[in-house]
Amino acid sequence: MDNIRIFKGKMKSKRISLKIAAMVGTVELITMTAFFLIINHSLTKVLENKAMSDMNIIARDRAQIVESYIIGCCDFLTGYSRSPIIREGFTKKNDPIARRKVHEVTLAYAAGHTDTEGLYIAEWDTFVLEHTNPASINITFRDKENAKILEETIKSKGQAFCTGIVRAPVSQKMVIPVYAPVFDEAGKELGFAGGAFFTDALEKKLAPLSDNTIGYSLINANTNEYIFNEDSQLVGQKCTDQHLLDTIHGFLSQDKKNKTLSYRSEESVISCYFMADKNWVFIVKDSNENVFGIVRSVRTILAAICILITLIMLLFFGFSVEITMRPIRDINTQIEKFKARDYSYSDILNKYLARDDEFGTIANAVKELHGVLENQYQLFFELLEAQTVGTLVTNLEDNNIILVNKMALKLWGIPPEKKATLTMDDIKNRFDEEETEKIANVRSLSKISNEEIVYETSVMHDDGKKIHLLSHAKCAHLSNGEQVIIFSFIDISAQKKLEKNLVVLSETDSLTQICNRRSGEYKVKKAVIEGKYGMFCLFDANKFKYVNDTFGHTAGDKVLIEIAKCMKKTFRTTDILIRLGGDEFVVFAPEIKNQSTGKLILERFMKNIEKIDIPELHEHKISISLGAVIIDNNETFEQMYTKADSLMYDCKKQGGNAFKFYNA
Repeated sequence: MDNIRIFKGKMKSKRISLKIAAMVGTVELITMTAFFLIINHSLTKVLENKAMSDMNIIARDRAQIVESYIIGCCDFLTGYSRSPIIREGFTKKNDPIARRKVHEVTLAYAAGHTDTEGLYIAEWDTFVLEHTNPASINITFRDKENAKILEETIKSKGQAFCTGIVRAPVSQKMVIPVYAPVFDEAGKELGFAGGAFFTDALEKKLAPLSDNTIGYSLINANTNEYIFNEDSQLVGQKCTDQHLLDTIHGFLSQDKKNKTLSYRSEESVISCYFMADKNWVFIVKDSNENVFGIVRSVRTILAAICILITLIMLLFFGFSVEITMRPIRDINTQIEKFKARDYSYSDILNKYLARDDEFGTIANAVKELHGVLENQYQLFFELLEAQTVGTLVTNLEDNNIILVNKMALKLWGIPPEKKATLTMDDIKNRFDEEETEKIANVRSLSKISNEEIVYETSVMHDDGKKIHLLSHAKCAHLSNGEQVIIFSFIDISAQKKLEKNLVVLSETDSLTQICNRRSGEYKVKKAVIEGKYGMFCLFDANKFKYVNDTFGHTAGDKVLIEIAKCMKKTFRTTDILIRLGGDEFVVFAPEIKNQSTGKLILERFMKNIEKIDIPELHEHKISISLGAVIIDNNETFEQMYTKADSLMYDCKKQGGNAFKFYNA
C-alpha cells in the first residue's frame, strides 16, 4: 500500500509535464521536420556569405592599419619639416650656430621615433645639409634628372607623402621612404626633408592580429614582391602563387568600384584588399574548415531552435495548459523581486504552499529562499557599512548606483542623509573636469579588462578641503548576466602631503628658502633647452667674510636671508632664484632679452639691497657685486656661470656695489 501511495504521489506531481508532453508530442516531429527542410538551405547560404564578408572586413581593417602607420610617419616628418630651426638649416646654412641647432633638432626628432633609419634635410639637387648619419652630410645622392623628378613630385604634392615600401640598401630591412617640402615664412619651398622608417613597428602591430590559422601578407602589385608576410623569410621575395597573382592582376585591370575581392580555393579562403593609391594588395588567408566551420554548427543550432519553438508552442495548446501554468506567474513575480534586490515576501504564494504538485514544491522553495536571501542581505549590508574602506558598486552599462557605503560618502564629503537619493551626478560634482575624465577612462578600460585598475584621484569637500584618494576598480560579471564595476577608496592625503614636503625639502635651500644648487641648476638647464632664454645673473655679498669674522656666523646668516628676501621682492615668481652656496647667488629671468630692461630690474634690486638694515651689523651696509649675461641661444650652465663670474669680479676690483653686463 505504501508503494502504491508513493507511486500515485509521483504520478500526480508530474501531471503537468504529462499533459504538455501529450499535447505537443505529435506537433514536435512535424515542426522539427519542416524547420530543417525550409531553413537549413537558406541559413547555410547566409552563413557562408557572412563568413566571406568577415574575411573582407579583416583584410580591410589590417590594410587600414598599414595606411594609418604611413600617415603617422608622414605627420611625423611634417612636424620635423615645419620646425623653425629646420627652416634656418636652409636660410642660415653657412651659420655654424644654426647648423648646430639643426643637428640637435634632427637628433632629437630621430630619438623621438625609434623606428627611423634616417632623418635629413636636403636642397633640391639632393645635396644633404643635415642627416642623422654624419657620413651622409654634404653629399648629393641623386643625379640631376632624378633630382628634378623628385623636386617636381614634392612640389606637386605640397605635403608629406610616402613613395612606397622598399628594402634599405644598407640595413637590408624594409623601410618606408617619406618626403616633405620645407617652406620659408612666405610659403615658398626651400628644399625638402626626408626620412626612412623601418616597418618593424608596423609588423609588430600586425603580428598579434594573426593566429595559428589566419595568415596575412602585403604584395606590391607592380613588382609582385612581398612587402609583409607572416613568414619573414618571404619578405622582399616574389610571390609564387600564380593563381593569386592572376586573380589580383585580373581585378586591377577591371573598372572596379569595390576595393575587396574574396575567393575560395580547394583548401583556403583568400580575401584581398586593394590599396589603389599605392597599388598594393593586402591579403588574408584562412582554411575552409575554419571559415565555414560555423556551417557545421547550423544543424545543432536548428535543433536548439526547434526545442525553443516547441516550448513556445506549449503556450498555445489548450485551456487546460493555461490554467495549469497560471501559478508560475505569481512565483515568477516573487523571484523577479528578489532579482531586483527587493527581499520583501509576498503573501500571494501562500495559497500554493499546500499544493502537492511542482508549483507547491517551487512555492515552498521560494519561501525558504526568501529567508536565506533576507539573512544574507542583512549580513552583507552590515559588513559593507562596517568597512573602513569606501565602496561603490555601479552598473557597467547605465552607470546607475547599486551599492554605496557610508565611508565612501564620508570620503567624498557627502552627508549620510543624501544616500537614499544619491546619483552619479552628485558624485561627479565632487570631482574637477580632469578627475572626472580620469574616472571615465577607468570605466572604459574596465569594460575590456578583467584586471584590477589602481589609480589616484582627488575630491574637493564643501569646506574647501582637498582629499587625495587611492582607488581600485574592477569589473565583475554577476550570475544573472549583469556587469558591474566595484570601486574602493582609501584616504592617502597624509601620505601625499608627506611626499610633497619631502620634494620641497630636497629642492630648497634650508636657510634662504629658495632653490638649492642642484634643483636650481636643473631648472635653468631645462628652461634653456625649452628655448626660454633670458637674463642670467651671478652675484655675492661684498666683504661677507668680514661680516662672519667680525659679527659672527649668526649675523652672516641674517645677511643671506635678507638678500634672498630682496631677490623675492625684486624678481618675478616665474624667475629662478638659487643659492649656489656660501654667499653666492644666481637669478635666471626668462623673457628678459635686452640689457635696457635688465638694467631697470637690476637697479631696483641694488636699491632693495641698500635698504637692508641688520642691527647686529652696527650700521655696516650690505652691498653686492653682480655680473649679468643676456642668453639668446642654447648655452650650458657652466658657460653662463663663467661669463657672469668674470664680470662679478670686475665689479669687485672696481669697489663693489655695482653690476655689469656681458658684451660679446
